[in-house]
Amino acid sequence: MRYAYRITILCLLAQTLLLPGIASAQWQKKPYGEWSEKEVMTVLNNSPWGQTQTVTDTTRMFDRDRRLDSGQSRVSEVAQVKFHIRFFSARPIRQAVGRLIEIQQKGEVPEGLATQLKALAAADFPDYIIITVSIDAADASSQLRQATTLLNNQATSQLKNETFLSVKGGQRIFLQEYQQPRRDGLGARFIFPRLVDGKPFITPENEEVLFSSQLTGGPALSMRFKVKDMMVNGKLEY
Repeated sequence: MRYAYRITILCLLAQTLLLPGIASAQWQKKPYGEWSEKEVMTVLNNSPWGQTQTVTDTTRMFDRDRRLDSGQSRVSEVAQVKFHIRFFSARPIRQAVGRLIEIQQKGEVPEGLATQLKALAAADFPDYIIITVSIDAADASSQLRQATTLLNNQATSQLKNETFLSVKGGQRIFLQEYQQPRRDGLGARFIFPRLVDGKPFITPENEEVLFSSQLTGGPALSMRFKVKDMMVNGKLEY
């Protein structure tokens, strides 16, 4: 399956999408074209539509046969990988992606790319909910490579019974399609149907929505999003 507005994003985006978000929430206070880089990263990594799950792997700590470099301790062997989980089908996330590219280009965005970014930010997703998962690790030479391989090795057939969105009351929708990461820096795509029996799966009446996925050969991803906080100008964005 393909969906509209697939764009080629500069490789630098793959790096900058993984910076920590530390700015105060501003998505309701000013147009996204005025967001600072800190505000953009907040929307991507610490907002109603984007959260970060940190997975700690202590297995290397207890590998006594593994030699350490001079001055290195077993404590430093604890590996942490961050999984950035985002509602890409939510307009604020797509606005943040486009704004980040503008910032990195220092206002010199080619006309064609600028048009694509505006179209991406304004696009509607009437049929699908798209969750993206990207990764970040302190040990870029090792843990990041392993985590990247993990996402590249996943497949729809392996994940479809172990990956779902759920709302209060036990209602679930299972994964429709998994797409491996591309070179656009957005991460892996987890695609779900937006409608169940012709009605939106997520509504303002829901308290929260849970994204859950047991990665094959990897950790379980689990992140809750508060539905009431996903409202923008009276519209539920997801």
